[in-house]
Parts: sequence; structure tokens; C-alpha cells
Amino acid sequence: MSQIKLVVFDMDGTIIEPRSSWAMIHDHFGTDNSEMLQMYIDHKISDKEFVKADIALWNSKSDRPVNEEYINSILDKAKPRKGAEELIRSLHEENIKTLILSGGIQYLADKWAKKWNMDDALANDLIDDSEGNLTAIIKSSGHNKGPVMEGMIEKYNLSKNEIAAVGDTVVDIPTFERAGLSVAVNTEDERVISKANYHLKGDLSELTKLILNW
Repeated sequence: MSQIKLVVFDMDGTIIEPRSSWAMIHDHFGTDNSEMLQMYIDHKISDKEFVKADIALWNSKSDRPVNEEYINSILDKAKPRKGAEELIRSLHEENIKTLILSGGIQYLADKWAKKWNMDDALANDLIDDSEGNLTAIIKSSGHNKGPVMEGMIEKYNLSKNEIAAVGDTVVDIPTFERAGLSVAVNTEDERVISKANYHLKGDLSELTKLILNW
């Protein structure tokens, strides 16, 4: 029996195909936020300022109002990573809990968590405000994933050695540091790979034996 009782999954690029659900929206509108992204990475702007700039960009390129319904219709085109459903189902069969912790968008996290009967999902709301304008509520900052993970797993009363973390980018490294088993998936970033116990390229279902035998 595995000592792992809970697996914390990143979402974008890890269990669903787009490397970033935010970038997926930019691709749809043909917008480029690279300058603002670098400012965000350098901690020169906040999450709220970053997303506000994104929304302004989308609206500038759209011939119809960019609201929650429109954004969700774009996000619905996201597909799962190969083997993701099989892996999560296999973990559940062994009574291992699963959750999503993502810097992406809550609509997608909720959609896939519900589809796969996962235990919890936390990302960032991109919703209409009281006046029907798109706005963001940041619950899982890319700069703050470690403490957010601690808050999520507190209710499970588990030790570090009973937790696995699966991700693909540098923002997932804090989750690796809080897990007994850390897995980098489908990434070429040596910063991420070097911080993980294991690196997988390809079908996620191949992680089943690793996690169950850990």
C-alpha cells in the first residue's frame, strides 16, 4: 500500500493540454502580454494589475463584449493530457485523494475536478462583476503556491511524506518542497526537473506505479 494519501496536481500543462489557460485566451484574441508578464515575474506588478491588463488587451481586440460566458467558451476547448484521467481514476481506486492547485482559471479547475471526481480545486476566478464587466479574484497566485497548498491540505491532517505534488513549471517548485514525492511532467525546464524526485515525459498514467509503490 502506498504511503501517499493525497496528490496535489497543477492544472495547466500538467493535467490539461494548454501550457497556460491565460495564454490560451491570448491566443484566441491574438494578443501579446509578454511585457506585462515579465513585469509580473519581476514582482513589479501585482496579480490584480496583471490580470486587469490582460482583460483590457482582450477587450481591445474583441468585436463583442468579453465577459465570463465568452471566456468560458474559449476555455472549453482545452483538452486533457494523455493519461490524466486514467491516473486519477487509479489513484481514487486506491483511496488516494486528489486535488487541483493552479495559477490558472477556476472555471477550468472546477470543470475537470468535477469530471474526474477530485476532492478539491483551487485556482483564480475570472467572472463578471455586478455591472457585467469581467474581473478577477486571485485565490492562487503564481508567486504564492506554497502557502496556498499548506492551507488546502491542512484539513487532511497529513504529513509531508503522505503527499505527492505533480507540476511542470517553476511556480510548482514550492509545492514540490512541501511533498514527500515530487514529480515534474512534460517539461524541459531544468530548474523544475532538478527539484523533483522524478521526471516524466509522456503519458501520465505511467505515474500510477510510481505513486502506488512510493
